Amino acid sequence: MGTPQEFYNYAINKVFNNKGQIMNINYVQGEEPYGGQCVSLIQGLMAWGGKPCIARGHAKDWWFNRANNGVLSYFDVVTGAPQNGDVGVSVGGDARYGHIFIYWEGRALSQNVLGNPKAMLWPLNYQGAIWGYLRPKFYTNASTYDASQLIKENGMATFKNDTAIIIHRDTPTGASYGTFVKGEKQVYTEKWIGNGHRYISWIHTNGVRCFAAVSGSESYGVEPWATIGAPETKDIELTQEDGIAEFTVDGVHKHYDNPSGEIFGQCNAGDKIRYYWKCVTNGHRYVVGKEGDRKFFVAVSATEDRTQMWAKFSAPDTNTKEDTKEDSKPSTEPSKPTTTDYTKNVKGYGIDISEHNSSDIDLSKYDFVILRASYGEYTDKKFEYFANKCEQLKIPYGVYVYDYALDDSQARAEAEYVYNLIKDRNVQLGVWFDMEDADNYKKKAGVLTKERCSFSCKVFCDYMSAKGYYTGVYTSTSWLGTFVETTYPIWIANWGTNDGNIQSDQSSVGVIHQYAANPIDKDIIFHDIDFYKSNPKKDESTDDKKDENGSENKKDEPNTDSKDDSENKINVTGINKLIELLLKIAEKIAKLFK
Repeated sequence: MGTPQEFYNYAINKVFNNKGQIMNINYVQGEEPYGGQCVSLIQGLMAWGGKPCIARGHAKDWWFNRANNGVLSYFDVVTGAPQNGDVGVSVGGDARYGHIFIYWEGRALSQNVLGNPKAMLWPLNYQGAIWGYLRPKFYTNASTYDASQLIKENGMATFKNDTAIIIHRDTPTGASYGTFVKGEKQVYTEKWIGNGHRYISWIHTNGVRCFAAVSGSESYGVEPWATIGAPETKDIELTQEDGIAEFTVDGVHKHYDNPSGEIFGQCNAGDKIRYYWKCVTNGHRYVVGKEGDRKFFVAVSATEDRTQMWAKFSAPDTNTKEDTKEDSKPSTEPSKPTTTDYTKNVKGYGIDISEHNSSDIDLSKYDFVILRASYGEYTDKKFEYFANKCEQLKIPYGVYVYDYALDDSQARAEAEYVYNLIKDRNVQLGVWFDMEDADNYKKKAGVLTKERCSFSCKVFCDYMSAKGYYTGVYTSTSWLGTFVETTYPIWIANWGTNDGNIQSDQSSVGVIHQYAANPIDKDIIFHDIDFYKSNPKKDESTDDKKDENGSENKKDEPNTDSKDDSENKINVTGINKLIELLLKIAEKIAKLFK
């Protein structure tokens, strides 16, 4: 027995059979001892951990028959994000048999992928839709992480390793959350020492704690992967410039507040961003954009001069007027020179806001507001404040959840989480599932697929609908049909040039249109408020109801010996309505002869 890292080192590029033994073959066996089959890798894990290698059915039986085949004697069911070493069970290439693998750094350590018998790393999306994860009980860890072990330290790490350094979420060995490449910097607030490394740690802007190793040793100064220094405190001189940057390379990080600030996403080749300032610092040229009331910085050159540019530039549309009045309602008149009236179907104007927006926004000028209630299973820090403010001002509001689900169980957990936040509130504009990937979390986890995104939407909305809420999906025009297929209502994001004005009529696509994000997210509705009304169902007690004598009042069980007698039942409600109608007709006839 040992750590997940020790098993990975032991298993990589080996071929295991169903006895957990290593074989020297270069093909997948279709008969005993099934060398190179996917289940055989897990038997290799069992043998390494000193556990019995016995038949437990096909790969899918490790998940669906886990309560009966002994799997739960050695594994726990994972309810959160997977960690390195967890065993994943998925559809694979044939749902009749399924597929099984070991999660590692956002990928899958697996045998029998594309006919390869070796235990190798493959993209997660090669494994098919994932049913769930199992965590071995027999791993040991010489340096088990505990949050109380974090050491306060404010600093900035500049990575210098030629190999990309993995960012982990939640724990030092948690799920992959991205990478740092040579030259990139990260401001951190804590450090942790263990697992053979020194780590820096910080809280991502979405509330997730992140870790990154900065050394190949636990000893200070031995095998450093980054240089450590104080955070930059100098003021950055910004030069005003209004433009659009279109990136020509992949993987350029977006930082909040300063060039070394919190990483919250990245730009890839073909992506465009609107920027308003530029600066030169830290060995790069940067453009500076706005997201809500925060600035973000993106490098557009590998150097401070223009010799290795990462983007090309163009001017914004000069025919449109920049909306410089924050939080103001748009004019109901179309922008010149356009003659199309894009506001003819509009029933109300509003905004959507979160903890990233200023607390002093004047909400009274809007017909409605949509609040971020949560992201994943974290509560938005300003949700309660904004919800109370809307209720005080009697402004109808809806809520949305930013999705971080990697599987069906997490999508349902997100629905249950927000339900418990809002069940005692008067939500009048629906509960929305925000399906996007602004920080590339889904892409990094290998679940940015139409199947996964659409299933998550269905699971979430099915749950909220069953609870009596008007519910639907927020997504963009480019995602609709590409990553999102749903029968639920759509809150569509289509900004045009994002100049603050309505530039299209989306009433045939969605019931709400987010038409701009400059300088704040702006929305219009195409129906009256009552259209979005919910009728929440109160939580019912699970106790059996009792009659007045205290006896249990259970429903009669159906008589299984008799045939369906539904045709012989009397529709009392229908008869009563018919009698009522006949009486009204008789009354009208009587009046004719008065």
